[in-house]
Amino acid sequence: MQEIQTKYEEVLQEESILTQRISLCHEFIDIILKYISRNADSIHILTAEDIVTAVHTIGQDLDTELLHLKLEKGILENKLKSLNAESSELHKS
Repeated sequence: MQEIQTKYEEVLQEESILTQRISLCHEFIDIILKYISRNADSIHILTAEDIVTAVHTIGQDLDTELLHLKLEKGILENKLKSLNAESSELHKS
């Protein structure tokens, strides 16, 4: 049970980090879009589009990673509940 609890805590920490990274991508996209809006007449728009698309892709990749992590978290939660229920039953006997 301790191994599953440790893994669960690691997943929680990783989830927090991924959420921060995704948030940062969104912030950068907003900054890039504002920059493009202010300077559209003096920058190479296709390059700017490539840059914002690249940051967006990074955010999507992180979102996919977060999805898989949440799946793993759900499975670990289920295992912990089962182990806790078994432990409670053993202590009652």
